Amino acid sequence: MKLRRSLVSAAVIAAVISPAAVFSAAPAFAESAPAAQTGNDSSIAELEKAAADAAKAYEQARTHEADLKAKFDTYTTPPALRAAYEKAKAAAALATQTREALDKAAGEAAAAFGRAKEEDRPKAREEMLKAFDAANASHTAETEAKAAADAAMRAMDDDRVAEFRKILDAQEATKAAAATKAAADKALADAKAAAEKPVEKPVEKPVEKPVEQPVQTPVDQPVQKPAEKPTTVTPASDTTKDAATTTSNQPATSTGTTTSQAATTTGSTTGSTTELAATGSGPATPYLALGSGLAVSLGAAALYVSRRKPATRSTS
Repeated sequence: MKLRRSLVSAAVIAAVISPAAVFSAAPAFAESAPAAQTGNDSSIAELEKAAADAAKAYEQARTHEADLKAKFDTYTTPPALRAAYEKAKAAAALATQTREALDKAAGEAAAAFGRAKEEDRPKAREEMLKAFDAANASHTAETEAKAAADAAMRAMDDDRVAEFRKILDAQEATKAAAATKAAADKALADAKAAAEKPVEKPVEKPVEKPVEQPVQTPVDQPVQKPAEKPTTVTPASDTTKDAATTTSNQPATSTGTTTSQAATTTGSTTGSTTELAATGSGPATPYLALGSGLAVSLGAAALYVSRRKPATRSTS
């Protein structure tokens, strides 16, 4: 019993929903076009904003690159680096002079040790060793002073190279901004071209009308007159019978011809009665309408059966 009521309820619901679903399908398709148009407008606005931002970034990159180039053209070494280099250079020059003097003194001490007498040799040897130690120390000091001067010079060169690298980085940023701007402009142009392109409407096929066939009219054929026979005397009864036979045959022939002509004219004029008028509806409309009608009929029948059985049981 519960299963039967469930089936009946499902049939009733299907009968109510089916026509609504069929008749609401067309407005749904009709409303899709304005929504798509609104989406195109919003996307074009976003692309215009992106193109404007890309153009602004490109101009900023170009300005920054030009400023760096102008600054590099008038580049001067920072005063601190220049002062450090000058100081290290002077120290290296002084160390060179000291080393040369000590080398000369060491040579003279070695010569004096060679000329000294036997009793003076220990003292001359001691002076020679001191001169050699001083000369070696001056060599080390000179090497360190020259290294410090070279480091100060490299510091100035590194600072100049760093400024030049800033220009290179700015040029790369300008190229990237130009590529971004070109891509944004192209995307905007493509979107506008797509929006301005007319929407192609589906081509409506002409409804094939039935070809009216011309009515075939019977060709009047000449009536062949009977050959004249010699007159013979016939009884009165035979004459009356022949006249009646001739009269009955002539109307029947004319009536049959008229009926066939009317049937031919009717069939050729009406043609195919299944063609629809060119109202713009789809070819599936008759089937949808027929299915909706069947669904409504089934629901009504199910509702009638479900109401009738309880009434029958109560009466019994």
